Amino acid sequence: MPNQKRITIGASLCGFVSGWEATTMFFLFPEIRDVLASGDATDAAWILTITGVISSSLLLQGGRLGEKYGYQNLYKWGIVFFAFTNLCCALSPNLWILIAFRGLTAVSLAIISPLAAAILVAKAAPGSENMALARVGVFVGASGVAGPIVITLLISSFSWRFGYFSQIPIALLAAFLSWKDADVPGRNTKRKIDFIDSTLAVFAVGFLVFSLSKADEWGWLSFNFLGTITLSLLLTYMFLQRSKISNDPQIPLPLFKRRKYRFTAFLAFTVASVFFSHWLVLLLYLTDIWEFGLIKASILLTVMPGMVVLTSIPTGRIADKCGHFPVILCGITVYTLGFLQFWIFAGEKESIICLLITVTCAGFGMGTIWQLLSVSASQNVQPDRIGSALAFINSIQRVGSSFGIALAATLTFSESGQPTVALYQRGVGFIVIVSLISLLLTFGLRDDGDKSVKSDHLDQGF
Repeated sequence: MPNQKRITIGASLCGFVSGWEATTMFFLFPEIRDVLASGDATDAAWILTITGVISSSLLLQGGRLGEKYGYQNLYKWGIVFFAFTNLCCALSPNLWILIAFRGLTAVSLAIISPLAAAILVAKAAPGSENMALARVGVFVGASGVAGPIVITLLISSFSWRFGYFSQIPIALLAAFLSWKDADVPGRNTKRKIDFIDSTLAVFAVGFLVFSLSKADEWGWLSFNFLGTITLSLLLTYMFLQRSKISNDPQIPLPLFKRRKYRFTAFLAFTVASVFFSHWLVLLLYLTDIWEFGLIKASILLTVMPGMVVLTSIPTGRIADKCGHFPVILCGITVYTLGFLQFWIFAGEKESIICLLITVTCAGFGMGTIWQLLSVSASQNVQPDRIGSALAFINSIQRVGSSFGIALAATLTFSESGQPTVALYQRGVGFIVIVSLISLLLTFGLRDDGDKSVKSDHLDQGF
């Protein structure tokens, strides 16, 4: 197999790796809580929290390091490190060592996530970038379909440790395919890594995601939450002020002069907030209100990633021909209508038809929108800035997902501990409202005002 094709497949496999990792965590959590944390859910939750906090805070650094040392060079070592840390997780003797290795796994995710996309965009032929990232969407969807079934079987047949073992083979395959040198544009050895800027960025994003992940536990008006958010905003302000006077800022600020990039960033936040929270809301609705078993609920929800597999390639091909705006508009419209009908018609009595309409529309929206946002963010960006452009969008998505899950949990929480239809309908209503906001934001992706932007990066140094 030619090296050029190998690296493309190896980078695409990152979608399966990251999707499998995310799926695994939710199914491993109950047993880890019972076995390693002696039933203490608060302590066990750190295996989830630390991953989100560390990976989101380091994404910007991962993108920038990839620009300096080469996207492929850093990606292949990042994927090997991912396999190694999962081996360490599987062999962890106690909870706190497991949490420490989960933190190291988060470091690897911060490296491979933006760089895999950067490799595919940088190597794609002009006009085929959407199709290049659509293949990642297929792998993400495939992991979402297979993950719940395989992980459940591994846990029931063996133990939680095999959930981590299961991630190693596919990561090593991705590393094997990515190992031989290929011509990947975008390396800039003159790129500088400023220690102060890096530190400010890491702690600004880290504190923000951490506060959002603890919002339901602390309370949205608590001193801990407001204090941590304020500290994050202060660090962000300091970081942006330094970026304005830097000749080589970590975030490519001139990109924000482009309407399409600005609206892509807004959409990354709103879409992530509903795409991640809908899993929580629907799963709780099925198990608490309709009293489905966990396995039955999980199988029904796999319709969503199944639809992602079916829609990613066709929508990528259409987007290459027609642009992002009409495709994403169609996706968010279908997604919104799916949850709107669930909000109106779903009640205490189960309705499989109502559910299937919702999960089918949700899967169509996910397959249509998610990967296209990365292409929209990297459109007309100079190759040695693609890493930073994508890493920023990935950071926004992480913040949005933390916000969405935290707010959905708060809306559906009952002080009496008794779930009710009214509470879970509030969670569904949140998804509908934010989806409508996303639909309006999509109009900012129209190309008519950005046709002259193709040469902007030359004027702006990007």
